[in-house]
Amino acid sequence: MTGKAEETRLAAGTAIGQSRGKDIAAAVLVALIVAAIGYFTVYKSMIGETKLGTADAFMLMLVALAVGEVVSIKTKAMIPSIFVSAALFIVGFWTIFPKDILQLGGIAPSLPGLFVMVMVTHLGTMLNKDELIAQWKTVFVTVAGMAGIVLAVMTVGRLILGTDIAAAATPPLTGGLVSAIVMQNAVKGNEYLVIVAMAMYVLQGFIGFPLISLCLKIEGRNMLKKFRAGEISLDEIKGKKTAAAGDKYRIFPPMHKDYQTEFIVLLKTLVLVIISSYLEILTKGYVSKFVFALLIGVLAAELGFIERKPLEVSRSFGLFLTIIMMYVFSGLKSVTIEMLQKILFDFAVLITLSTAGIALLSIPMGKKIGLSKAMSFAIGLGTIAGGFPASYVLSNESAKLQSKDQKEYEFLLEHFLPKTLVSGFVSATSGSVIIAGIIAKMFFS
Repeated sequence: MTGKAEETRLAAGTAIGQSRGKDIAAAVLVALIVAAIGYFTVYKSMIGETKLGTADAFMLMLVALAVGEVVSIKTKAMIPSIFVSAALFIVGFWTIFPKDILQLGGIAPSLPGLFVMVMVTHLGTMLNKDELIAQWKTVFVTVAGMAGIVLAVMTVGRLILGTDIAAAATPPLTGGLVSAIVMQNAVKGNEYLVIVAMAMYVLQGFIGFPLISLCLKIEGRNMLKKFRAGEISLDEIKGKKTAAAGDKYRIFPPMHKDYQTEFIVLLKTLVLVIISSYLEILTKGYVSKFVFALLIGVLAAELGFIERKPLEVSRSFGLFLTIIMMYVFSGLKSVTIEMLQKILFDFAVLITLSTAGIALLSIPMGKKIGLSKAMSFAIGLGTIAGGFPASYVLSNESAKLQSKDQKEYEFLLEHFLPKTLVSGFVSATSGSVIIAGIIAKMFFS
């Protein structure tokens, strides 16, 4: 027996040694690849011996995006990927990134704008009216939170910082990436306002994330007391699920899966984008094409013209998002240290007003319809958390940390998740886009 135990121990030691050896070899190989790319791409370009090629420029932008993702994963989204990537782009423009890196990377100036329209249409197809109806309280409080931001920033913020800064910052503060891009397009020609629009989106999570976590902690503690006392059960939290409408509004027959190819699905999406552009012309620009794209995406999905989440069905979502993010961060090419200092001051004023505006309207509104103060504030704060995936990560993490077993975890997650997801979806996906379209037309057309 002793001999067999010794053999097992030796075998395990050998396996560990081999594994460590492979890890070291892999690390050395990666280091060599990084060093080679750094020398031939970065160093040679910096000393003027070569110019960045299309692949080199595209790769450098991808590195900035990938590093942001790694940091976000490692910190469980407490440090947002967009913050890290934005910082890397700024440092890159100060050092090795040419100002026209987007064009050098093969991305035509008009392409990102088209991609954003496609993305908005895609988001519209994701809107499920049945889930929104089931979570009407969440929708109501989320809208109140957005109204609080608009009220606070466009009154007090406008007096302190001026109309242009307040208008450019308001839509990103009420939602997510798309509204920031809409405002960047609206304020083209004013480099500072372009950066303000992006900065509000990049920085808001540093305030929104910890505040939502605190609210969910308070809410979770109160709900667990009731759960452990038998005052409420998991089934009561789930409630009666609203039945899906299915084919109630469908007029187009379902397309056979054999025909749901990349080309056909993208073609249908582009048809909707073009219709949205025509409608903007017909309304003489009073209604933004982005608003039309969102609404037409909803209608087309309900009627069965297009599949839900067409970019995922066509397996092109990742590429579209990558190009859009590169475009957004390339707008940071004019950032200076002096400009950063001013932006941080403006952000401190705007985020304080936004948070106060959310609390002012979402908490009393939520209380009137039967939600607790903590849950109402958490839902309202979803507007400055950027939507999914932050909404899922924060809910899941809070449920895990507070629960003692699987049942408690499921109970808390079922209580948190539908509300935070719908809150982020209503604000980041739809509400903020509509607000951006209105403000863009009112102040920058």
